[in-house]
Amino acid sequence: MGVGYQASALHHIRYAVKDDESFSSEPPPDWPFPGIPGAQYGRWPLQLRSPDIVDVIAWRDRLAAKYQSLLGELLSWDEASEFMASDDIGTDGDVALRYVAAFVDGNGPEAVRKLVGVPKPSYEDFIRVFGAAESRGLSGQFPQLVISPKFWLPFHRNTVIEEPDWEGRAEQFGSVYRLQDELRMLAELIGNADPEAREPITDFEAPVLTLNAAWQAISVILPLCSTAASNHLPFWTTG
Repeated sequence: MGVGYQASALHHIRYAVKDDESFSSEPPPDWPFPGIPGAQYGRWPLQLRSPDIVDVIAWRDRLAAKYQSLLGELLSWDEASEFMASDDIGTDGDVALRYVAAFVDGNGPEAVRKLVGVPKPSYEDFIRVFGAAESRGLSGQFPQLVISPKFWLPFHRNTVIEEPDWEGRAEQFGSVYRLQDELRMLAELIGNADPEAREPITDFEAPVLTLNAAWQAISVILPLCSTAASNHLPFWTTG
């Protein structure tokens, strides 16, 4: 199980089609098992759709007009761009990265050394540390990772916008440039505190260590985020 990240215009997002014909009480013709009474079977192959470019542009332009004074710039990017770059990371790495960001946010940069050799956080540890960091919001050191939006747009102000997306769903939108800064800062802190964390994981039977997992996540996410920033495109995650 993993988490996907992509640098691209937003019309490249793909959603599963959900309509009256998406599910049926009858199994597909090639279903290899007996039918299950009362079950609903999804249509296969899965039908996918993407946002229309014109809808995304209209939404972006409304957002740009509303937030121009806050952002200090006119929000824009090439929504017609066909450029795409994507990759996946493990869930453990994604969780560890956000935990390290929240831990450092609450305890200071030197506190990363306290995580050297420490196994991945328990659910209780994560909730305790992350909850405190979330309460600091934009006043914290790593808001783009701690507030954890699904989308980062190409604007420079260190803020997170809460708005409906192009289909009316409530979402949060951060800054791709400030996310890049946060990832670079954490990479430097981890590398200085524990150089061994930068080594590729080869023993998959060994316990997952927090800094190792966070570093592996950064090694995938940061190049993609930097690609989005250099191409002045959105960056988004399936996580």
